[in-house]
Amino acid sequence: MFLDNGLNPEQQEQMDDIYESILFEVKKINPKLYTQIRKSELSEKDVLKLIHSKNKNIVENDEQQLEMLL
Repeated sequence: MFLDNGLNPEQQEQMDDIYESILFEVKKINPKLYTQIRKSELSEKDVLKLIHSKNKNIVENDEQQLEMLL
């Protein structure tokens, strides 16, 4: 499955909650960093575009993150 991180739905929900908790703390400590992080996140629309893309220039880097080569 595209973008499968190997977690079951319960584990994914737990990870999402942890991520949001961490970002809540970042927002209190450094609002500029929080804004920068949020801007760099893929939206659901972006993910759907990637899933349905015929672009063969999408690769996974060493950190298992997706990159689009232009």
